[in-house]
Amino acid sequence: MHSLNLIKTILIEGNIGVGKSTIMSHITSIYPSNLVQVHREPVENWMNIKGFDLLKALYSESNRWTFAFEMTALLSRVKNHLNTVNNHHIDIYERSILSCFHVFIRHALEQNYLNETEYKILRDHFEYSCQKTLDLSQTLIFYFDLSPKECFERIIKRSRQSESNIDLKRLEQIKHYYDEFVKNFNLCPIKIIDASQPIKQMYQQIDSLLNQYIKQNQIHQITHDKQSPIMRKLEN
Repeated sequence: MHSLNLIKTILIEGNIGVGKSTIMSHITSIYPSNLVQVHREPVENWMNIKGFDLLKALYSESNRWTFAFEMTALLSRVKNHLNTVNNHHIDIYERSILSCFHVFIRHALEQNYLNETEYKILRDHFEYSCQKTLDLSQTLIFYFDLSPKECFERIIKRSRQSESNIDLKRLEQIKHYYDEFVKNFNLCPIKIIDASQPIKQMYQQIDSLLNQYIKQNQIHQITHDKQSPIMRKLEN
């Protein structure tokens, strides 16, 4: 059963180009690490695997490189979760194994970038990873919603070489799978945030939510400490 008052993990989700990296930078600049720990997508690692840009290869030769990329991305996210030190802060992840499977791997299968055997291997890894890494009872998803056209414009503006082969059609397809995921996934709450609103207004919305969850966690920790055997001894 999900606790409405205690959030320990927040997953930042959204289409390519929605602005996740900018959002993560904002959170890092506002909140100290003892309150919020930010875990970014290791994009730089994907762009340089012994000198090979796997991210660029994914978009330029999807049939050839999708399985390798999705396996790498899934492993990266699992490592991110397993390396997290269990503490009193909130952990915020840029994307998750949930969207890795329910959005990107499903999309790849439908587009025939993966065959059935590759899909089964990825699905088995995903299901095992979920059991080992995610406690959905204290997890919340922030889904940043933006039209594919606006995502495409932002991708062009930031002009990453690895993303030069992304087209509008791919973004429309990914948006479809994200919308399906948001509509049907019910194992933890999902907050939909309009990513087309003025950035200052969006930051205020994010900060308001985070402040609420931080306060709830602090209250919970104080209560927990007071109830501990050591604290009860000291009080007596």
